[in-house]
Amino acid sequence: MKIYDNSNIAESYSGVTTPLTYSFARAVYQEVYVYFCGMMGVGSSAINANRPMFAKMVEFLGGRMYYDLINWYKLVSFLPGYSFNRGFFEKMLGLQKRYDYNPPPPAGALERYFIVLPRLVYQTLKIALTFARMGALVRGFNRRFDQAYGELSALDLAALDLPACKKLYYQVYDEFVARWQVPIANDFAVMVAAGAADKLYRAWLDKDGYVQLFSRSRRPLVTLDPGYRIIEIVSLIKKEPKLLAAFAGGQPGEILAQLRGRFAASAAAAEIRAYMERFGSRVPNELKLESKSINEQPEFFISILQASLSSGKEAAPEAPQAADAAAGLPFWRRLVLAVVGNWAVNSVFRREETRFRRSLIFGFSRKLFLAIADKFTARGFINNREDIFYLSMEEIFEIIDSGRAAADLNKAIAARKADYEYWKGRETPRRIESELPLAAIEAGLRAGAAPAAGTGVLKGFTAARTPRSKVSGEALVLPDFDPSADFAGKILVTRQTDPGWTIVFPLLKGIIVERGGMLSHAAIVARELRIPCIVGVERAVAGVPRGANIEMHMETGEVHVLN
Repeated sequence: MKIYDNSNIAESYSGVTTPLTYSFARAVYQEVYVYFCGMMGVGSSAINANRPMFAKMVEFLGGRMYYDLINWYKLVSFLPGYSFNRGFFEKMLGLQKRYDYNPPPPAGALERYFIVLPRLVYQTLKIALTFARMGALVRGFNRRFDQAYGELSALDLAALDLPACKKLYYQVYDEFVARWQVPIANDFAVMVAAGAADKLYRAWLDKDGYVQLFSRSRRPLVTLDPGYRIIEIVSLIKKEPKLLAAFAGGQPGEILAQLRGRFAASAAAAEIRAYMERFGSRVPNELKLESKSINEQPEFFISILQASLSSGKEAAPEAPQAADAAAGLPFWRRLVLAVVGNWAVNSVFRREETRFRRSLIFGFSRKLFLAIADKFTARGFINNREDIFYLSMEEIFEIIDSGRAAADLNKAIAARKADYEYWKGRETPRRIESELPLAAIEAGLRAGAAPAAGTGVLKGFTAARTPRSKVSGEALVLPDFDPSADFAGKILVTRQTDPGWTIVFPLLKGIIVERGGMLSHAAIVARELRIPCIVGVERAVAGVPRGANIEMHMETGEVHVLN
């Protein structure tokens, strides 16, 4: 039996993606978790024995990426405390159905006491030391990353020949993947700390620990910076009547030309340039190599500014401080909650810092593959540069090594483009359980995949709540991000969000997503901004008509379609 689940990975790789993105992600997953296990004290013999498992952490079905879920359970079982961590893991991934995986027991008493137990003690101590040093480890990672990335950014990729491009890819891969064990270890700390805090809050206060932890503002999240900076830019634009008039009546391309010309010296133009330099690689679906960055499509950013101008918001929202639910507990319990809670919140803060850097390295990888694509196009290997995304990394490097392309390469690319368009118009299950090979599963999906009709009531999990028990408003239903949409004052209904969506969150009245758990991007950012949010709403995009009036029931996690 195999189980494929995209409840969590769909947050990073929303909807359909391309062969290049999948092959790139698969290679990263394969190696980074090997380094992570070594960092967590897993023995080299165990790692080598499970190499086939590491190569199958993700799969490609129906044009979408899925976790090979049983392999993830196996990964968690390599670490101490599996009986607890399994539940934390399921919560973090937002799984709607658990799987009862139990690792094989030791062969006998000798193995249990003389091999397993000493290894368990060693791993526990190593993990505890890693957790204690996590702040310093992440700061060191960020410092080394920024230095190495600065050197990469200065390279002229167009000047490199094809073998040099391939060599650079592996240099970047070796440089960054080995170091990415630190962010992955911090993700593990997020899972353990937040899961432990949730258990304590539920046991001692009968409250949702995730909501309690992340509804009180402690330190600003890096993820929120783009949204706040946009609000500041909007405020500057409104102070300049002529520039405001240009934004009100112009097309994005025309406005860009004026920002580079007659308004180039304005404070708003300076802030826009600073934003593009800092956050130009951030965009919805930023981990898909086929996604264009803001720097590549500045009109996209101008459209967001125009939408923000119509919202009327001029200052970054401040999250009100929630009352301390633990105030009535005995001192020792308050102390335990404070220590575990601060550990969880600090871990989440560090996670957002490293995710920003992740977007940078994926953005650089896109540039590198496009540089290869330009050379392939010039030699007649492919018809245009965008075709590169419909080849796997292995196929690309084989062409570089051989110096030639297969005669039917462009025919294969055309077929893959057709597949991409086919799956874009279809829904696939969140979870697939089957004993069939992947090709047979996909054939079954083709036979049965179709858009699903919805009902009047949908159900999910409340991830962020406000004092109101019900929130109503007009639904903005977006299967994918649309920069031209009117976000202001709407309840967003979408499949999932990633950090690239944050630029529009301050405009929203509420958020409903199909994918994601209590530690997903939508949940964390919505709690920080005090925006009502319900996650895990199955088929919300199909079930809510565009423009319908809907009502979010925050106590039950229900979404009611009113008309």
